[in-house]
Amino acid sequence: MQKTFILWCLAMLGTAIGFSQNGYRPVYPLEIGIQLGTSQFLGDLGGAAGIGKGFIIDTDFSSVRPTFGIFGRYNVGGHVALRADINYLQLHGDDKLAGNGGFSASAPRFPGIDGAWFRYYRNLNFKSDVFDMNIAIEVIPYNFELGGGYKNYSVISPYGFIGVGFFAFNPKGLYNGTWIELKPLRTEGQGLVDGRAEYSLVQLNIPLGFGIKWAYNDTWSVALEVNHRMTFTDYIDDVSTDYVLDPSVFNQLGPAEAQLAKALAHRSGEQDPGGVNSEVTAPGTQRGDPKDNDAYYTVTIRFSYYLDVENMGGGKRYGCPVW
Repeated sequence: MQKTFILWCLAMLGTAIGFSQNGYRPVYPLEIGIQLGTSQFLGDLGGAAGIGKGFIIDTDFSSVRPTFGIFGRYNVGGHVALRADINYLQLHGDDKLAGNGGFSASAPRFPGIDGAWFRYYRNLNFKSDVFDMNIAIEVIPYNFELGGGYKNYSVISPYGFIGVGFFAFNPKGLYNGTWIELKPLRTEGQGLVDGRAEYSLVQLNIPLGFGIKWAYNDTWSVALEVNHRMTFTDYIDDVSTDYVLDPSVFNQLGPAEAQLAKALAHRSGEQDPGGVNSEVTAPGTQRGDPKDNDAYYTVTIRFSYYLDVENMGGGKRYGCPVW
């Protein structure tokens, strides 16, 4: 899927280069703006499908959270733009919401049960505040002129984009009514078990997606955008691989931390105290899916203002012709 996205963006860039010598271009190339919208985590926790389904098909609407940010945009003609974004967003996932509920953890499971049941039985959860910064190139294959607006014109411009950035996160799990930081507990034995390294709370990402922008005049514009972030970590939700073979490894953390780590590493017993299906989450069995990295996406409305940097606040603005 990510190869398709990248090829699509490169094709749009080639189209934009072909158009970049003529046609519409904004009167003032520099914009500043804000964006507001929603964020959705795509990874091992929660979701509508089975373990590790990491694309929009696994959207769990009950876990949608808010996002907002600021951005700057420089229009290189009418078909290419460069931009920088700074965002704050929240991510959330809860296995109890998998498959919209309706499961029983303590009833014997039957053959053919779907992947959502396994998430539900696993019973893990997390939330994280995320700070996200990136730069990207936008490509606009065509600008459509509309009537109205200032000087009797406005312009609609579909676009695609791809870039690079980084983000900071800190997963926490809800336990006995309190949100507990998960990374220090090393719930999958990171740094305690050979071959399982600790993960960093600052990671690279690749933002890519598409949007449609309406320049009402040469002063204001608004856009609707979908921005999917590919990442290079599987630990945004603190879940990636298997349950540790020997829970006593957590004793290396100290008595209080070891008790919390054991409780938060393995939580299916909270829903199945009799252990009817305990073999599903036995030591050494699958806890997450290390073959697929985590991801997240946002859907936002972006409002921007064109800056006349040569005549800040002075002079009358006139529209630029479009084809």
